[in-house]
Amino acid sequence: MFARDVQRLLAAANNERMQLWRGPAVGETQRVEETDEQPLSDEERAAVLEALRVPRGRYSGDRAAQLSGVPRSTMYLWARIGVVTPDFDGADPKQWSYRDLVFLRLLAWLRGNGMERSHAAEEVASVRRRLTRGELPGPLLRGDKRVLLAPGESVDPVTGIAPLSVDSLVATFDLTEPIEGVGRVWGPNLVRPSLHTYISPWVMGGEPVITDTRIPSSSIWALRTQRQLSAASIVGLYPTLTTEEVEDAIALEQRIRAADLERTG
Repeated sequence: MFARDVQRLLAAANNERMQLWRGPAVGETQRVEETDEQPLSDEERAAVLEALRVPRGRYSGDRAAQLSGVPRSTMYLWARIGVVTPDFDGADPKQWSYRDLVFLRLLAWLRGNGMERSHAAEEVASVRRRLTRGELPGPLLRGDKRVLLAPGESVDPVTGIAPLSVDSLVATFDLTEPIEGVGRVWGPNLVRPSLHTYISPWVMGGEPVITDTRIPSSSIWALRTQRQLSAASIVGLYPTLTTEEVEDAIALEQRIRAADLERTG
């Protein structure tokens, strides 16, 4: 079962950032606008690192799958066998935190590098512990199928294995940078998911919201799909928003839901 899940995980659609998706309500073609290519500011990097130290944000299984890019069935399998145990494992129903989204992607990245499942689970658990204690030397991780190293390390702290050359570890995973996906797995940027939205674990439970507001993109999506409102009508309900912001939020939700359906369909 796990092998099939991983095959689906690594074979998920490799859609481009500007991939077009058809709108479900009015039939027009929409797209997710490109996010700002500027690197995270020092303040943003510090905020993400802090969010990775303790549980922040809460997501249902469906939403965690949409935002992490990891299939829901794989997430639940990993939770059940202790590969990546979510911070809110005891909740009913089970819930995942913001940092769990990053750890899910890290696990998928390690598996994509060829690392054996139990070894990858130990490496992710080690990163979680070290982040919680403030002991991780830095956020940029390097690895292959045998080792995972943080900045300044020459020996894997989990296995004691040293690569022939640290410089030979060209595959990197940055815990603080925006994450567009792992290999062929697509998931939204976890800081700036689209041009007019952002994610903060401290705002609205970590849901994507329209920039400079507390309005979740999922709420805009519901107005479009459940009440069949046009972008102009939604702006009438939220006068502080622009039509461009509303359309961008709808396009984001279209894409993460369509990608999720493609992974599980």
